[in-house]
Amino acid sequence: MDNLLIEIDERKNKIAEKLSSQYSVNLISLEEYERLVEYSQKIETKTELMILEKIVDGRNVSQANYESRPQLQNIDKEYTNILSTRTISGPMVSGTITNILGETKITLTEDDLINDETVIHVSSILGSINISLSGNIDVICNAIPILGEVSNKNKKHNEYGKKLIIKGTVLLGEIRIKNK
Repeated sequence: MDNLLIEIDERKNKIAEKLSSQYSVNLISLEEYERLVEYSQKIETKTELMILEKIVDGRNVSQANYESRPQLQNIDKEYTNILSTRTISGPMVSGTITNILGETKITLTEDDLINDETVIHVSSILGSINISLSGNIDVICNAIPILGEVSNKNKKHNEYGKKLIIKGTVLLGEIRIKNK
């Protein structure tokens, strides 16, 4: 009986992790994320658990699936982070990041940047935005620090590779860009 409870708890935790990943890449709304996580913690039977796992797994979008769905390629991802930490990864065409008294961690690979040029608009007030890059990505950072700091430690400059352009304002905060 104890093994069954441990297995159910582990599966509930995996569901919560998957939902968190889906929310972090804007596949589900905050309300839907909260509702499904709350529901997952109230599950009592294996049948309910299997149903919820199918619902959550049905929303998982891999890179190949993403590229075959043109309606996803034309969206501008918007992230708002207030008094918390958020991790962002996955395919991106462009983005808007608002960070207030929090920390936003962005992890991107060359394959995540769908277009040759990806523009991210940032607004950070008393918070930090940490961008970690892998692959051959050239970064052009036009963010303006006001009593803050913008640090670009990305040493890759490839005229023909993909470009990440960062625009916006940092007030009493920081943006740190580095290679993995």
